[in-house]
Amino acid sequence: MALVPCKECGTLNSSDAEICLSCEYPIRGRSKTNWLKWVAIILALMLGLPVVLATIDIAKTGLQPQSSQPTGR
Repeated sequence: MALVPCKECGTLNSSDAEICLSCEYPIRGRSKTNWLKWVAIILALMLGLPVVLATIDIAKTGLQPQSSQPTGR
């Protein structure tokens, strides 16, 4: 078990550690939960985009003047 410096903050950590005990930066490459970030972004887009588009559609239809057609009475 050797001590290795953290690439982010320089604190010495055990070579067996997965993250730095000081700054929580992953010592061995990238974090394994990186795919969760992408799943969250995709879900936010799938749920948020329809809401934004519906709001824009409502705003457009609300701004258009209504045509007043005479009734045949």
